[in-house]
Amino acid sequence: MKKALHKSAWREIKQSKARFFSILGIIFLGVAFFAGISATGPDMLNTANHYYEKYDLYHMRVLSTLGLNDKDLDIIKKAEAVAAVEPRYTSDINLSAENQVVRFVGYDENNTISQFRLVEGHLPEKDDEIVLDQAEANRGDFKLGDTYTVEESKETEAFFKRFKFKVVGFANSPEYIENYTRGNTTVGKGSVDYFAVVPVAAIKQDTYTELLIRFKDLTDQDGYGTTTEKKLAAHEASLKKLLADRGTERLQEIKDEAETKLKDARKEIADGEKKLADAEEKLQASEKELSTGETELAQQQQTFDDKIADGQAQLNEQKDQLAQSRAQLNEKQQELANAEAELKKHEADIEKAKGTALELGQQQKAGEEGVAKLKEAAQGYQAVLEGIKTLAASPEEQFAENAQVMIPTWLGVIKMINPEDPAYQTAEQLLQAPDPKQLPTLEKEVNASVANITQQTSEAEAGVTKIEAALAQIQQQLDQFDASQKQLADGKKQLAAGQSQLEAGAAQLTAAENELEAGRFDGQAQLDEAAAKLAEGRTEYEEGKTAFEKERDENLPKLREAKTELEKQEKELDDMKPAEYFYFDRSDNPGYSEYSQNADRIAAIATVFPVFFFVIAALVSLTTMTRMVEEKRGEIGTFKALGYRNGEIAQKYILYASIASLVGAILGLILGYQVFPTLIFNAYGSMYNIPDVLLSWYPRYTVISLIVALVCTVGSALVVLRVDLLANAAILLRPKAPKPGKRILLERMGPVWRRLSFIQKVTARNLFRYKLRMTMTVLGIAGCMAMIITGFGLRDSIADIVNIQFDKIFHYQALVTLDEDISQDAGEQVQKDLAKLTGYQDDMAVSAETMQATGGDVTNQDLTVYVPAKPENIADFVLFNDRISGEKYQLTNDGAIINEKLAKLYDLKPGDTLTLKQDQKTYPIKVAHIAENYTMHFVYLTPDYYQSVFGKEPVYNSQFLLLKEQPTKKEEAALSEEIMQNKDVANVTFMTQMGSALNDTLNSLNVVIWVLILSAGMLAFIVLYNLTNINISERIRELSTIKVLGFYDKEVTAYIYRENIVLTFLGIFVGCLLGKLLHGFVLNTAEVDAVMFSPQIHWLSYLYSALLTILFTLIVMVMMHLKLKKVDMIEALKSNE
Repeated sequence: MKKALHKSAWREIKQSKARFFSILGIIFLGVAFFAGISATGPDMLNTANHYYEKYDLYHMRVLSTLGLNDKDLDIIKKAEAVAAVEPRYTSDINLSAENQVVRFVGYDENNTISQFRLVEGHLPEKDDEIVLDQAEANRGDFKLGDTYTVEESKETEAFFKRFKFKVVGFANSPEYIENYTRGNTTVGKGSVDYFAVVPVAAIKQDTYTELLIRFKDLTDQDGYGTTTEKKLAAHEASLKKLLADRGTERLQEIKDEAETKLKDARKEIADGEKKLADAEEKLQASEKELSTGETELAQQQQTFDDKIADGQAQLNEQKDQLAQSRAQLNEKQQELANAEAELKKHEADIEKAKGTALELGQQQKAGEEGVAKLKEAAQGYQAVLEGIKTLAASPEEQFAENAQVMIPTWLGVIKMINPEDPAYQTAEQLLQAPDPKQLPTLEKEVNASVANITQQTSEAEAGVTKIEAALAQIQQQLDQFDASQKQLADGKKQLAAGQSQLEAGAAQLTAAENELEAGRFDGQAQLDEAAAKLAEGRTEYEEGKTAFEKERDENLPKLREAKTELEKQEKELDDMKPAEYFYFDRSDNPGYSEYSQNADRIAAIATVFPVFFFVIAALVSLTTMTRMVEEKRGEIGTFKALGYRNGEIAQKYILYASIASLVGAILGLILGYQVFPTLIFNAYGSMYNIPDVLLSWYPRYTVISLIVALVCTVGSALVVLRVDLLANAAILLRPKAPKPGKRILLERMGPVWRRLSFIQKVTARNLFRYKLRMTMTVLGIAGCMAMIITGFGLRDSIADIVNIQFDKIFHYQALVTLDEDISQDAGEQVQKDLAKLTGYQDDMAVSAETMQATGGDVTNQDLTVYVPAKPENIADFVLFNDRISGEKYQLTNDGAIINEKLAKLYDLKPGDTLTLKQDQKTYPIKVAHIAENYTMHFVYLTPDYYQSVFGKEPVYNSQFLLLKEQPTKKEEAALSEEIMQNKDVANVTFMTQMGSALNDTLNSLNVVIWVLILSAGMLAFIVLYNLTNINISERIRELSTIKVLGFYDKEVTAYIYRENIVLTFLGIFVGCLLGKLLHGFVLNTAEVDAVMFSPQIHWLSYLYSALLTILFTLIVMVMMHLKLKKVDMIEALKSNE
């Protein structure tokens, strides 16, 4: 008997394939969606955890304001919970030429913590090799084999031993799972562009930058679990206790080490100053010695000159006396000559007189010839003067050419007259270098020569005259010669005696002159030698002075700078505070927490949508099984008549439903576990560089899927069978009596009913005749419509929040974070520097503190407390308004303005109290207003209210920067770099960066949303197909009847689809209402604590959802039309037989 039941069950599957596969399809879709979406979040987290553990990502890293050393390393190593700890060198360098900030990381092949995932090439093996971030390779700036050059600067010289590297690889790091975010920094533009890995052998830095730690109890554990967070908090507290005294110790170590260096620096500066002072003192001594020598030399020169002058005066006096004696002697000699002439006045005298006359005549002739020559020379010079005037009148461009022609002639004339004439040399120079400026000089010299010749001519003519007079005188002397002969003899004796005396005096005078000249020469030589030595000494002094001044000019600024730097370092050392240790876990890495939040969002969606899927699947399965049991009512009666027990009869339908549900569920599990996580994970591929997703099967989701699938189908079958199995065989073998007809509400509206056509009246009656089918169809379509609306609505909610948050609410363009210990003066200087920026409009000093909100059963929420310096102007920077009414709020001393999501989490309203927690202390805050906000939590307070709550004045450690226009990315980078040049600025964050990061994160949900929309669309299609198929199956005899009556195929299809169209539009209407509710429910479920989605759904989303539903209805209409065309009317009409 059981065999016959099993055959009947298999036969039923073959005969009702459409029904079977519709049940299978709806279960398949529901299970696939539930299992796939539910598994996606855990798969994402498992993949990330596997990545972290494979590359041994640190659990915690420790940094210090004064660096770390081996003592810190040894202390942490001794901690019982620590599995491994390794030091690491890092430095954030601003490469100004590329406008990029690079985080250089030291690589030691022996280190195992936070290994790099090599993408291409190999890790550094030599000290001149470098591996770059894969993000930099994606930009295309470098390729393997390229030379990577680090700019030489004070910062790089302190970190690197070399500045040129060869690119040997590209890598990713588990510390930076986001593709384009590498964290913030205090240098350059405030954000890191990429990391670069260099060997530790290429690093000069002595102290470690950070210590990377892995804990024993966290190895191979879930990195995102709450248990991990608690353990990390405990480990952090333990490390803080271990390193509690290290701050003071580290400061003393640095001071001791620095004092040694400072001592050496002081000695070096003192030595340099002493060297300069000694050199200057030596120069001053040399200057004094030279001045004394020059004074003594001047005195000796003056004494020498005086003595020479005295000697020369005596010689001159003796010369005058000798000249007088010579004159007297010459006079006596003349007298003797006259007397002798007188003695020979006869023939001898005449002969002699004739000879004298002859001689004088020759002299006269010679004199006359000389006068003639002088006059000829004067004419020649005159010709030269004329030529000079002619040449001077020549044009400037012909001067040189004319000079070459005329000057040689002049040279010939001058040379013939007097080769030694200065005009000759001047003319030669002019010939060699023609220059009109030299002509006046030449003319002057020629005029001088002419004047000289003129004078000589006059003198020569006078000589000739004198000769003529002498001839006359000789004639007279001859006459007197005889009379003077006696006197001549006496005179000769006297003359001879005088001549002897004169010669003796001349000899004495010559000897005296020689002696004086010798004394002059020797004395002057000695003085010149002394002067030469002094000059040589002066030259050496000047050279030494120049060298000293050069050395002084070079070294003195260096010494002053070194002294200033020394004083600065001494002051810094004195002002240096104990080292402050910072502890960072993985959640501080860029993208780490966001990745978990994305997985949580998907997990949150998985808790809502699949439930709705299964509810619809259950309703449709119930309808399908109800129709199946009604169709097989007679068969059930036959089985009962043959003696089958109720349980045995139910087995057929349970088997039918079980096969459909189990096959659909298994196929859904296979597809869901494989496709959905891969599809969604790949959607995040543009954001994260985590390796391919690791797929897993989850027993919990598998069991839930199978149980729900069986409940939806087998449970529906059992519910439907319960009534029929209680009836006896005779009742079941008879056809079920139709329900009595009733007038519908529309029939009671006479004016309306009378105006309806016959077909319209039939359609109206059929709609209300099958109330269950109508309800199920409307609910099925409405449910699918609601899910599609929710999908599109989620897209709207996600897309809106970035624009609303960063365009409507935040008016300022950048948040400038200042150093923690900034003084008031330094803060005011930062404001002045901001006012000089291009495009500056305004700025606002604010105090920003991180605190926690606490209270009730809600997890403590991190938030930022902002206190603007001028609360009356805060509206220019931030919009405080009610999201629904649009009412704007003012920040007053009455209380705080908090964001809407924070108020929702703690169920707060204006007038309530919010409790803030900081440093284990709690502070009550009165809520004055609740403002619209979509990302992160905030509390705004006035300075007075802040002081009244916290008992201290706010420290303004940030600046809101408002610009006239929104800058481009390039302009933002330039502004950021300019702002970061101020040493009191710690970071600059542009709102576009935050918006872009949030937008990237939220946009990744678009794939999930489209999966929801497509899944909902497929479900809508299956629901419409199944319900329409059931409708046709229920009314196959009715449809066959109207076909027999002559209805065409299109009219038959229209007969059915008039009802479906009405039900579809009713379902769309109900679905819009239901979709709004479901969208709100999903938002509340899918939102993370720090984000609020926009609750608004755009009207286009309703339109798209409706059009999709109508499209599926039309597709099903076409399919059913093809089915109706193939209906066998005869078989259908005798089906009850």
